[in-house]
Amino acid sequence: MHEFKKHNKTMGVYWLKQNLKDTLICIKLKSREEIITLPSFEEYKDKSYEENLHVLDKNKISEYTFKWQEKVFSSYELQKYSDAYNCNSETDLKYHDMIKDSHVKSNKVFTYIDEDYHLPLPIAEKGNYKQYGVSNLNNCFAKLHLGDMNDNVSNSMKHLFKSQDHISDNDQWMAMHIVLDNSEYNEESQILFKQEFNLLSLYHNVTHNYLMVLPDVNNLELNPYCVEDGDKMLEYGVEIDFDEKGYGEDLEHLLNNLFKKWDKKQQQLLNFVMPRLGMKNVFVTFEIVSALGFEMDNLYIDFQIKIPDDVTVKGDLKGRTHVSKSSRRDDEKFWGYGHVVELELEYATGMDLNPLKIILETISIDWWGRHRTEGYSCLTLSLEPGEHRQDLSCSRPEELDKAEAESRRFFVGGCHLIRDLDVLINPQLHEAKFRYVSTGSVAVRWRVVSQRRRARADTPAHAHTHAHAHPHAHAHALLAGAEAVLRHYRKAKATLAAATECLPTQLDQ
Repeated sequence: MHEFKKHNKTMGVYWLKQNLKDTLICIKLKSREEIITLPSFEEYKDKSYEENLHVLDKNKISEYTFKWQEKVFSSYELQKYSDAYNCNSETDLKYHDMIKDSHVKSNKVFTYIDEDYHLPLPIAEKGNYKQYGVSNLNNCFAKLHLGDMNDNVSNSMKHLFKSQDHISDNDQWMAMHIVLDNSEYNEESQILFKQEFNLLSLYHNVTHNYLMVLPDVNNLELNPYCVEDGDKMLEYGVEIDFDEKGYGEDLEHLLNNLFKKWDKKQQQLLNFVMPRLGMKNVFVTFEIVSALGFEMDNLYIDFQIKIPDDVTVKGDLKGRTHVSKSSRRDDEKFWGYGHVVELELEYATGMDLNPLKIILETISIDWWGRHRTEGYSCLTLSLEPGEHRQDLSCSRPEELDKAEAESRRFFVGGCHLIRDLDVLINPQLHEAKFRYVSTGSVAVRWRVVSQRRRARADTPAHAHTHAHAHPHAHAHALLAGAEAVLRHYRKAKATLAAATECLPTQLDQ
């Protein structure tokens, strides 16, 4: 039966909360337990108890602990850097001073730090991009014999083409490698045959502060890694102790704040408060669910809520969702949000409330950081109690000249053709300087709950005997309705005065 070969080395990625300088990396080594390595009876029968224990101690686990960017020398390095004539670079001279001043000893397990440049960093080679990406502009220009553009192209255009061809990340990396020295030396510690095995590689992305560990942290007893050491096999485990004391304190502080907010929310839910006399409360939960069918990626949705006059509101009337990256659903691009807005409205019971107007603007962000308007939509949200759902079709404005519109959108991301978003609510205000182009759709849903005090007409017959206990309730409702009518009258009067202000001057002329 063939032996199953186990490949259990995988890479791990860790997002760091603290600096790596206090991180401890531990390598545990032990001999691999096999039938051929089991001791025979003859090896122990003529030895004392202490000598037998000493033999068994050879199978103990050896631990090697290192700090981040800690330099530990092998026997070959110690011999090399001890002689100043072998030191050519500044790093070599630095190691020579370390050995000379601190009397460093060699180690079976040693390290290569970032200054040693032991292995290449995990950076893609230049030009290793997607086949059909925008990074192939220079190749297209070369095929079309457009590479020589010094005379006819402006500096800004040259910068555009140059930047399109260099989209690779400029991330800063630091590396550290922990290596097993398996070289052969003579009695004078001179190297005869150099052989090293890389036990662990650590790559720190300084720009985004994450750590790549190859191979990943493992358990020495359950999932050991194997490495050859001469004529025997060794098993080793990797442990990394991140200093997360400060992170734990931050997490505890965050959880405490979340608990306080949750407790406050629960108290608001448990304390059932009736509306004021003559007033009505309406609770609206509006959710931006998802988006479909847009051209660009990395979308977020900006919203504005228009509230009727003479209405008191609590909640956010403006805001935006998070930036969502597309996924595929039924062969169509899909963006998920689940952004919830909660509103609490209060108005007089005697007035007819107009529906809310919600304006949604879908915006994309490209790799240059340009924000493009992908589409507008307007929702007339009725305050009828219940749960509702609707798919809003979106459209974006563009210039009448199609070539000009596409060029402006490609190079600068377009422009704001709609100065006042009220044109979406009142289409008759639309100017004929642009047209609308259909783009995608946005799915929304909302729930409406209304609350008011029960009027006397709604009071059951058996409760009429207690109506005299609140004789002022009906009068207060009538006064609230009268005040609402007076407010509307004053507003209409002011509008009429503003409209007729210029009439006397026109009559005099």
